[in-house]
Amino acid sequence: MSGSIFISFSRADASQTDWLARLRMYLAPYGRQGLVDPWDDGKIGPGMVWRPEIQKALDRAVAAILLVGPGFLASNFVMEQEIPVLLAAASRRGLKLFPLIVGYCGYQDTELGIYQTVNRLETPLESLPTAEQNRILNTLASDVVRIVRTAPTSGAVTDSDDSLTEAMRSIDRYRSDCVAAFMAQAARRDDLVSAIEHRLQIRNDLEYEKFFFRQFSGLTPEERFEFDQIRVMTEGPIQLGNRKILEIIESDNRVISVFPEMAALRQHLVFWLNKFDRIFVHNHAMCLLYTGVEDGVPFPGRFDEALSDWLRSRGSPA
Repeated sequence: MSGSIFISFSRADASQTDWLARLRMYLAPYGRQGLVDPWDDGKIGPGMVWRPEIQKALDRAVAAILLVGPGFLASNFVMEQEIPVLLAAASRRGLKLFPLIVGYCGYQDTELGIYQTVNRLETPLESLPTAEQNRILNTLASDVVRIVRTAPTSGAVTDSDDSLTEAMRSIDRYRSDCVAAFMAQAARRDDLVSAIEHRLQIRNDLEYEKFFFRQFSGLTPEERFEFDQIRVMTEGPIQLGNRKILEIIESDNRVISVFPEMAALRQHLVFWLNKFDRIFVHNHAMCLLYTGVEDGVPFPGRFDEALSDWLRSRGSPA
């Protein structure tokens, strides 16, 4: 069975030389022998949903070749979507990384800098004569094949891993409960703010959490009833859902390794639940609990959409 090799690159580094094409040429003989299965995003055909396809390739990979240049390091998608997954897989399941420096860049100052490069930083491929480039590419191809031949296959995450898919489904269910509770809470929040503004003839310019804290002691009985309705949603479905999601993430390391946004969600939930346990439960002047940009741990953007894409790519309803 061939070992899947994920090739990460940026087209911005190929303006002078198509390094991906050069690399493919040296891997091709091993591919014909069924020893390796190189994957890059050129395999995403028309009409295919690109994100799940990339995620599946990342999940299957037993080795990754990184074609590193200034365009690679400047790419938000590469550095924020692909690299976190590859680094997590390298740490948790032994994925082997082969950083090949194709152009002068600040590799050593990035999170990748702890990994030994295929070639010397001061002599990227673009600075070398063609014969030396060919020697390095040929050696890289044979080294990758040797690693793939000896790599255990049991550590790789596969599409048939039902327990991982079920963990992700559970996260999605708890997330849906939290979203529904938050939307209901937001409607009551807005109504209560309007009622207080109307009674006091003021305009609220504060964050909701701080506004209610300031107004708590002067609430009318009717306003206090609404306040308690808002608070119980924080205490109930939002808190319970957040806690369950964090428990799932903490109990299965694979969740983060196959889904990079989950690392950012974990950090967000750690901060949210710490604030809930240490402040909210002891302070009844709070009905809302927000943790986000001001704390440096915002809810990861596009998380809901990305999770739905992941589940659909595994044939699960989202």
